[in-house]
Amino acid sequence: MLKFNNNFTNYYLKETEKLVWFKKPKVVIKKNENNHYAWFPDGQLNLYENCISNNLKKRQNKTAIITVNQNKEIRKYSFIQIDKKVNKIANYIKKISPNKKLRVMIHASASLESAVLMFTCAKLGWHFSVIFEELESLGIKNRIKLFRPNIFFSRLSKKKFISKMGFKSYKKIKFIYDEQFKKIINAKGNPKKIENKVVDSPNSLFTLFTSGSTGVPKGITHSTGGYLLYSKLTCQNQFGINENSVVLTASDAGWINGHTYSLFGPLSLGSTTILIEKPISLIDIKLFKKILSLKTSVIYLPVTLIRLIKSLNKNFTINKRYIKTLGSMGEPLAPSVAEWFSNKFLKKDRAVVNTYFQTETGGIICSPRYNQNTNQAPHGSVGQPFSEYIKINKLEKTKVKEIKIISPWPGMMKNVINGKIEWNKYWDKNNNFRLFDLATKRKKNVFIHGRNDDVVNIRGHRVGSEEIESTLLKIKKITECCVVTLNDKLEGSKICLFVVSNVNLDLEIDKMIISNFGTYAIPKKVFYVKQLPKTRSGKILRRLLRNILLNPNLKNYGDTSTILNLSSLKDIQKMVKSDE
Repeated sequence: MLKFNNNFTNYYLKETEKLVWFKKPKVVIKKNENNHYAWFPDGQLNLYENCISNNLKKRQNKTAIITVNQNKEIRKYSFIQIDKKVNKIANYIKKISPNKKLRVMIHASASLESAVLMFTCAKLGWHFSVIFEELESLGIKNRIKLFRPNIFFSRLSKKKFISKMGFKSYKKIKFIYDEQFKKIINAKGNPKKIENKVVDSPNSLFTLFTSGSTGVPKGITHSTGGYLLYSKLTCQNQFGINENSVVLTASDAGWINGHTYSLFGPLSLGSTTILIEKPISLIDIKLFKKILSLKTSVIYLPVTLIRLIKSLNKNFTINKRYIKTLGSMGEPLAPSVAEWFSNKFLKKDRAVVNTYFQTETGGIICSPRYNQNTNQAPHGSVGQPFSEYIKINKLEKTKVKEIKIISPWPGMMKNVINGKIEWNKYWDKNNNFRLFDLATKRKKNVFIHGRNDDVVNIRGHRVGSEEIESTLLKIKKITECCVVTLNDKLEGSKICLFVVSNVNLDLEIDKMIISNFGTYAIPKKVFYVKQLPKTRSGKILRRLLRNILLNPNLKNYGDTSTILNLSSLKDIQKMVKSDE
């Protein structure tokens, strides 16, 4: 990691003026043992003060949160309404657990309930962890074991939760279910106001578990002051969000975007945020248009959802009047998909804010900015680092290299609760932060080429799996595709391809591959599937596909708790097995 010079510290110290502090920091950063960093260590603040209480002084009746539930019903809640609900649940928790600093686990989707609970914990200075609602029993038990909560909220009813999970209690954990929660927050009358807890800036705010696309979900902990500042800065600089914005971030509450760009970033700026419980429901263009009629100005969607909207809705028009910014998350954004997205939803030639981030980074590391055109940030790139003070290693134009961060940044994770061994995996011998992705750089813009174990190396030819996938997505009859590479003694690697399409496209695929890469990249096998297995954040589970190709009789998939469509994996396994 680079040393901190005066420009670095002066920049971040100046940016702290954008937050509300109880005690303003004079120190920007302190390096502790083993690459642990404390941001603004002498500062004190409260996230709820910044996101809700501060807005009560200026815009208490303005809509803060709009929810779209599973039944596609739309409801609006003002800042003052959110504050009342938070105070009601805060009073209740303090009554059952007085004078305790708690760890709270929240079992819920992107909804009013999850937002109120997250803000309640932030108000009281409690460490929280959101896990998504459809987690299976084993996934929940594993996360409880790691996080060790004192209180567990489930948005399921008590009867449904016990029936589904097979357990109803744990020693020393207080369980609160949906019916009880709703009774508390919908009780008549005005609740007693509870003061916002003053916390040190490095105080642990939340822990999020990674998606599991690499096989081992890890509990990533973020601090308060540095993370909140980074949320606010990236919202402003990358998306152009301000107090007049209406922001749709189609992310589950259990992912980092469901924290940074659904709640904390937008509301700290006084804007309105839209929480959509089932992002997949946006394939219903009537619902999408209804949401756009709310004067939605920022649309931030998973790439896999953008592809689905594109493939399932051939001819539709929308009112582009209020849309100012488009963003994409999750999978790499192919240039052809980005071009369609931009042309369909924007009035001007603007780059899609194709975000490069991880749970560990807390927010965007690289992306095009909302006000850049496609000459400045071409489709398919992830633009440039968020600021000049986020330094990455030197990348090359034609040779893919592992991308690393060589300077600390405020959104960086504070810890990994799994332990020191997992923490140490993130740092190379020079103490640079590893992102485990391959990248190139052209005309100042970064291009991501997939995970460092997804590089294709055939007879000395090296190409990223993302490049092949992006090229094949130009074939109109392909909805989605995934390249999986296997080791080959003779050629180095061999390519297997999983394609979502209703028709056989072998000839078109070979022709496209040959014309763009050469005969060396022709896939050895092409499997036509109904859907690709993904995590709930939209990442394709290449690791599991590779394992099935290596062992068609595979019985143990590992941790499947975050897989959106486990049945698709089983269907693919049958297909691979029958092809032996």
